[in-house]
Amino acid sequence: MRKQIVFRFFRTRFHGRREKHVFVMVLSFFFFPVLAFAQDPSFLPPGQTHPANLDPASPAMNKNLEQEKIEQLIRARRYPEAYHLARRFQKAYPEDLNAFYLLAYIEKKAHFLRRGYLTVEKGRKIAPENIDLGILEAEILIEQGHLRKARVLLMHFQKTHPENTVLQKDLVKTYFPTGYDANIPIMDQHLFSLGEIQSPFRPDQFLTASLPRWNLNISALGINYSGGAAFVGDAQFESPMAGGLRFLAGRTEYMGFVSGQGNGLNSWTYAGIDTRFGEHADLQVDAGDNSLERAGLYAHLFYNPGILTVDVQGVNNMIWGDFGQAIQLNGLESGVTVSGSLQLTNRLSMGLNYWYYEYTLDDGSLPYGNLHNAFGFLDYQLTSDPELDVLVGYDDWTIMASSPQTAGLVPEIMRQQYLLVALNAMKQYDNGLLLSGQIGGYDDFYNHIASGEGSLGIRYPVSLHWSLYGNALYFEESTLYSGPSEELMLGLNFLF
Repeated sequence: MRKQIVFRFFRTRFHGRREKHVFVMVLSFFFFPVLAFAQDPSFLPPGQTHPANLDPASPAMNKNLEQEKIEQLIRARRYPEAYHLARRFQKAYPEDLNAFYLLAYIEKKAHFLRRGYLTVEKGRKIAPENIDLGILEAEILIEQGHLRKARVLLMHFQKTHPENTVLQKDLVKTYFPTGYDANIPIMDQHLFSLGEIQSPFRPDQFLTASLPRWNLNISALGINYSGGAAFVGDAQFESPMAGGLRFLAGRTEYMGFVSGQGNGLNSWTYAGIDTRFGEHADLQVDAGDNSLERAGLYAHLFYNPGILTVDVQGVNNMIWGDFGQAIQLNGLESGVTVSGSLQLTNRLSMGLNYWYYEYTLDDGSLPYGNLHNAFGFLDYQLTSDPELDVLVGYDDWTIMASSPQTAGLVPEIMRQQYLLVALNAMKQYDNGLLLSGQIGGYDDFYNHIASGEGSLGIRYPVSLHWSLYGNALYFEESTLYSGPSEELMLGLNFLF
């Protein structure tokens, strides 16, 4: 009979060093408590207690007492003592999976990832299909930066445990790096004027693509700025992945409001396919018609073999939905967004993003101009739980309008160069609740404008079948609109 580990730990991500001579000292500084072990009576299932028929002097009772002592020390954050007892416990019971898990878990929390990996590997040689040891090994691999290897391991266990929420949460981490890039999906693509509201990003979209489920996602984004407002609503239905393909169909509604000039409506109805290339690439292609009776295309390529992430999105004849004026004047956009990031160390990453878009008005008959935008950044992770990151970036933005008269039809900033500094925060709880936020400021030395910005985000899996997410963003002086701006996105995701 296969052995099973009967307790669960609070799971989180850490990065760290492996120097042996500071091991005990590092342990004493960690403050992340373990939430529960099954041997703690307060966490046992209702009606269950510790075995009462064991002789207090029996080996089984002594074993239980030793394990309880280790768990109590961990809950009391007395990690050096817990580590020494866990090592002795594992040597005394070399075939016990709980002993391997306890020791590897403490080593993981102390950032001694190599030690933890070797310990959990020994346990998996005894029980290779034990999901608890498998998930722990994957989490260690994630912290070491071996995302592809961790993903393969988690997807193996997903086949036999498709409803395991801890596994699902860890699988998401293998598709996204840390820091700035990890926070972007929880907020929205408008951060730093990305200008991609026509296809709102859904949290966990790569996870849901791999699940054998039907998926319905409903989202709404509202933007308010000086002189107008825009609203974008999207509903998308997706099939399960089968034969390497996933089919999807949806509709996006655009509403633009212009102060003193009424409003406008547009829409985009589409269908497409999504396919995987190996274990680390995903391609989605959509085609459809907009309300201006023009065929449109959307493509999204995501590539993440490990420490490198590349994301490319392209559009052709899509509704220009960033501005109420653009929606009212039947604006269209075509262009490409290229984003890349590289994990330099466990804590430091860098990235470069580039956008090129062509805008037209009056159903394509009136050229508006071209956008060239480049944004580079460095991200340094201060802490792991909650995840705190300092972001420093530089942005160069240029709109080449066809004429001054045309430029005045849509209140888009024509030229800006700014330095940005921001603090990102993200905290994920054991029940799946994820909270994120950002506060920062920028100095536009081209226009001689200094401004602040802030945002908050939330994602909560209400059950295994549906979740909700949302975010809010405020700019004191927008980097896209003239003056202040506010944005709010809300969404629901259903799995069938």
